[in-house]
Parts: sequence; C-alpha cells; structure tokens
Amino acid sequence: MNILGTHRSMAQRLRLTVDPRLGAGNVFWHAWRVATDRDRPLVFHPDVTAEDWDERELPGHSLDDIRRTVIRYAHWYRSRGVLPGTHVGVCTRNGLYGLLHHIAVTSLGAVVVHCNPRMAAPTAAEYFTRTRIGVLVADADLLAAVTEAWTGPDGNRAKTIVTEDIRRLDATAPRPSGPLPGFPHRHRGDDLVMISHSSGTTGRPKAPVFTHASFFGGRRARLWSFPSLRSDRMLTALPQSHSAGISHLTMALLLGIPSLVLDATDGASLTRAINRFRPTFVLGFPLTLAEVDVTRITPYAAQGLHTWNGMGDASHERHIRPLTAVGMRREGRKKTAGSAYVDGLGSSEMGMVLLRTVHTPQTTRYDRLIGRPIKAVERAAVLDEQGRELPDGEAGLLGVVTRSVTPGYWDDPALSQESLLNGYFLTGDVVRRDPDGRWYHLDRTPDVIHTVDGPVHSLPLEESVLLTTQALDAAVIAVDDPDCPGRSLPAAVVLYRDAGERSPQCLLDVCNTALLRKGLHPLSALVLAADREDLPVGPTGKVLKRSLRERHRLLLSEPARPRTARTRAVAGAAAPGDR
Repeated sequence: MNILGTHRSMAQRLRLTVDPRLGAGNVFWHAWRVATDRDRPLVFHPDVTAEDWDERELPGHSLDDIRRTVIRYAHWYRSRGVLPGTHVGVCTRNGLYGLLHHIAVTSLGAVVVHCNPRMAAPTAAEYFTRTRIGVLVADADLLAAVTEAWTGPDGNRAKTIVTEDIRRLDATAPRPSGPLPGFPHRHRGDDLVMISHSSGTTGRPKAPVFTHASFFGGRRARLWSFPSLRSDRMLTALPQSHSAGISHLTMALLLGIPSLVLDATDGASLTRAINRFRPTFVLGFPLTLAEVDVTRITPYAAQGLHTWNGMGDASHERHIRPLTAVGMRREGRKKTAGSAYVDGLGSSEMGMVLLRTVHTPQTTRYDRLIGRPIKAVERAAVLDEQGRELPDGEAGLLGVVTRSVTPGYWDDPALSQESLLNGYFLTGDVVRRDPDGRWYHLDRTPDVIHTVDGPVHSLPLEESVLLTTQALDAAVIAVDDPDCPGRSLPAAVVLYRDAGERSPQCLLDVCNTALLRKGLHPLSALVLAADREDLPVGPTGKVLKRSLRERHRLLLSEPARPRTARTRAVAGAAAPGDR
C-alpha cells in the first residue's frame, strides 16, 4: 500500500475515497479539484506520425492544459446539439485525443461510444449504427471509410449523423467566450457514460454499457494500491478505445502519475518507448508484452522498471519469464533483482481485472494460474450449465458478482439475460479452482474442443506448446475429426519471431511428447505459420481462433499441406478425466 511519498497525499486520497459523487463520469474534475500541482506536466504523447522522438523534447500536458482543451471540445459538442444522453462515437489512433474526447463528452453528461481504429470499416459502421450515435469524430481516413460503409446504393445515408475530422476539430474548436450551462454535468450513479465494444474474436463485437457508478466501483479501493510514489512513471500501450485503457489512464490522472500514452501496440515500439520514457511500470495486452525483446531494453531504463501489467486474457509462462528477468523491484525495504508481472483476467464486460496473480523470477507455479479474485469481487464461482456451483478441481463456467460488471449490452436485452445465471454474470471463461483457492484459466467457452472422449481445453495445451517450442505465439484450435462426424481434435498453429528453417513434424513430435508427459491430450496436427497473417489477431491483439477454425476445419481430411504435420492417431492419449 502506497501511503507516503506519493503525488497525492493521504488526506487527498481520503477525500477522494469518501466522496460519494466521485465516479467514472467526473474523474477528471475530481483530479483537478484535489490537485495542488495543476500546472505540472502529467500526460505525455509522442506524435502518432513521428518515426522517432526524444522524451526530453516530448511536451507534457498538465491538468490545466487538459482542462482548457476539454472545455473547448465541450463547447464544440454543445454547438452540434450534444446534450445529456447523446451518444457520441470516437474512433482515433491518437490515444491522447481519445482521452480528451472521453472527458469532454462525459463532462456534458453524454455517452462516449469508443471504437478501436483497427476494426474493419463495415463492422465499425454497423457498431456505430447499432449504438445509435448522433455525432462521430474520427481520424479523416477512418471517418471516410465508415461514411462510405454507411452510404447506400443511392448515395444517401439512412440517418443524418454529424461527423468531423478529429484533427480539424482540435485545430478549429474556438476558445469559449463564456461558461457552458450545466458543465460539468452532475452525474447520478446509474447514468450511462460509456459503451466500449468487446474484442469481437468470437463473433460480432458486443456493446457492453458502463455507468457512472459501476465503471468506477472497483477502482475506488485502488486509490490506495495503485503504484503512485513520486518516482513512479506509467507507460500504457493499451488502446484508449478499450475500457482498460480509459480506466488506467484516468486513475493515473486522479493520482498524479506521469504517464506516456503510446499509440503503437507492437513490441518493438513499446521497447523503444521504455528506453526513452523510462517508466517504472508498463501496461499492455498480453500479445504486446509478449513481443517485447528484453535484450533491447537498456540497463539505464531497466533499473527503474519494477512492474509489468498484463490484462485481458491471462498470459503464458513463455512470455512472462523473460520480462520478470529485467528490472528491479522492492520487497519490503530491500531492492531485489527482477521485476513483477501482474497477470490479470478480465474482459470488456467486467470493466476491470477481476482475478489476478503476481509472478516474479522466483515463481514456480504457472499452468495458466490466474490467482484469486480481487476485493471488488463479492462472489466468484465455478458453475455448471445449470448454474450450480462445482467442487474444487472440476472445470466449469466462471461466474462473478461485482459492481464493476456491465449492467448489460446496449440494445440487446436477450444477450444481457443470457449472460446471467443463478445470480452470477458469466464472463465467457472456463476455469477451475484448486482446494487452496487458486484459480486457473482453461479456455474461452467458444474455443473448447469437443472430442469423442469429451471436452479438451485449449489453453493448457497452448501453455505446453509455447514452452516446448519457445515460439513467439501459438494457438490451439478445434479441427474436424474425420473419423467421428460432429466431433473435433486439437491442432496447433505456431509462429516464430524469426524466419528460420524448422520441421513441422519435429515440432509436432516434441509437443506431443511433452503433452502426454503432462497428462494432456496430444495434438493431431501442427501448422508452422509463415507470418502473422497465418496467426491473425483482432483489434485488441487477441488471436482470431474463430477465423483459424474456419481456415483449418478440414485440415485432417484434405491432402497434406506445406508447413504442416499431422498425426491421425497417437498411442497413450490422455484419458478424458486428465484434461
């Protein structure tokens, strides 16, 4: 717990903690009111078009700077008819713009509808239509693509939506000549403040909603545990269109943590940013952190680095160990070599990480361990299909009860109802809990492989495949079982960082030897990916297993393919109960 030597004093944090008005819709204004250093540079953002930048030349935006810009934007929005309850779409590659517009829109009592700029234009257009936006601000090319997708054969749009290039808005929004009535908006707890889509890896992106109270409910306790010493500096490579990106950056504003907002989410860009900004803790989705080449982190940058924060899906041991080998962390009053990796399981719907564990260089237990529920979780359980709690050791559906979970999905009451079972919210994950209260992530529900012998969970297999092959990334998917119509078998797609020569058959053999040794189901095939297109990821960096299943469904019955090895039958396969 950080109490002394922090940017916000114990008294300031106590004021924030007990203030019932503090919520997701007014975090910035509470940060500005409690701060005594409003002119201190706080948020740093390299130009998205710049190939190179130097932290010493990087302009920082203070709370006062942000306030002035937010007020300009708010006047522009109000002049375009934005009122409390209006839905405003935001789609930009510029993470700073995403944050500023989020604050401006919510300060008007309106609802931000965030969209990842990597989403395909037709999908984004449908998402914005479904969420009933009245205004859309976006990068010029993204705006043009979405507008084209909206336009019918007759050249007309079914609904008039106010649109604006987000850079032009910034350049032309005038300084206000007077106060804006009702600004900032006084939120009630159930006021809708944000819609932030799910990853869409299992189908059409869902549209979970977040309220003023629910989206901040789990974060109030973090006012005392978030890294906030005066020496701390945060680097976030999370997309600011995602609820996790907004959540962590607004928390940093509240606590006065100097933060770099990185638009690029590839490992090479993150590594360069670490060397130039020298953060003490880094946030990213698992794939971004997995791509970091720790050999390229300078000793000067590494000496202050104490924590990595992975979130979304749980991370693999293969990706965690290299990261924890660099940096320095405190254990009590002592500094110890190596950093910590805070591994959290969360989703767009949950609003924040709800199960977490901490790995260090000394960690010996992995196997997709996701630790224990955080304090914001009132109850968590492993459930069967009828909503009954399963005993320790059995695999089942993860159900949670917590105030931070979305109240539902926009304009989809049926999906909202399907997500509830016996009073629990279903996260879409398959988990098990051991007798010591530790939880393990086994799968996403659509990715379970239904073999003739019973369900096989893909994530423990991926954990073993990655450790065995030392590949950069891998996915285990279901392919059709040619001997049992309607049933499937597991196959792996493996991607390496380099293009070296490797034998798919040798990789398959060593993987199956390791899997059988662990009592896990062997692979029936292995595909050696030539590049990232062979192991595609969605807008948030999650592997598109649905796409891979469609591509490789007939892998075991079609003629042999290049860069592929197959095993029709493997002696000594694990029994269903061992999976």
